[in-house]
Amino acid sequence: MDLHKLQIFVDLSKTLNYTDTANNLFTTQGNISKQILALEKELDVSLFKRAHRKIELTQQAEIVLPYAKEILAKYSEMTIKLADFQDAKNLTIEMHTIPTMPSYVSFNLITKFLQQHPEVHMQLKEEESYNLVNSLKSGVCEIIFARMFDFDDSDLEYIEMEDDDFVAVLPKNHPFANEEILDLKKLKKERFLILGPSTNLYDLVIKLCQMAGFKPDISYQGTRVDLIMQMVQNNMGISLMMKKTAQNFDSKEFSIVPLTTNIANKLCFVRKKGQHSSANNMFWKYVKMHLKDIGG
Repeated sequence: MDLHKLQIFVDLSKTLNYTDTANNLFTTQGNISKQILALEKELDVSLFKRAHRKIELTQQAEIVLPYAKEILAKYSEMTIKLADFQDAKNLTIEMHTIPTMPSYVSFNLITKFLQQHPEVHMQLKEEESYNLVNSLKSGVCEIIFARMFDFDDSDLEYIEMEDDDFVAVLPKNHPFANEEILDLKKLKKERFLILGPSTNLYDLVIKLCQMAGFKPDISYQGTRVDLIMQMVQNNMGISLMMKKTAQNFDSKEFSIVPLTTNIANKLCFVRKKGQHSSANNMFWKYVKMHLKDIGG
């Protein structure tokens, strides 16, 4: 059923005048008459009595009228709810991030953005690095914050935020704990405690060790950075960790030592190219404007 016909019927039931209804709905009297006749044919009823240039509702019209009003009211309610939903969606950002994001100053930028734009709601979800790009490209989230090691995809756009490097995390009493910089090959006989394959750091740690000429003896691999740091403190082995993640742990029981050889690592905000919600674009513009506030 054409809702416009119902709208004309409801208005004409109020005015009981074709000219007035035509003026109300910005159309012609002939079109009003045409639409009413079409509605009568569709419902197989007579809606108006026509006599002496006046019209009045028929008994059938009295039955139709409350239903017509309800249909129009429900339609209006639906469009309002849909508009509210779209507005809320446009002001919501679904962002997935590496679990260690709070270790990076980029996290502070998110906080400042939300303080300046309280109308925006951000849904943050931690996800292991290996799955972040898949979640972004499949539409599960709109933006990701991730480590991008020589990764490039023409379907994605990036904002490079800050750098990070691998460091050796050693027990405080380790022979190399006080080195200013360390050649990784000196650790080839150590037991390694590292983040596992579900992160995108595992293969890179293996690669770093291979570049130093050895295969690491891995005695533990997992996803919990805090557990690895505790194991290092307890002299259960050594670890290769991202510098800013390691520095987030305030402890006197281990040492963080830079390496002579490293692998370039950029922390980036990433999104798909194309159209985005207003909130997404607001955040993207804000980040670009405040890049100077980010230390490398």
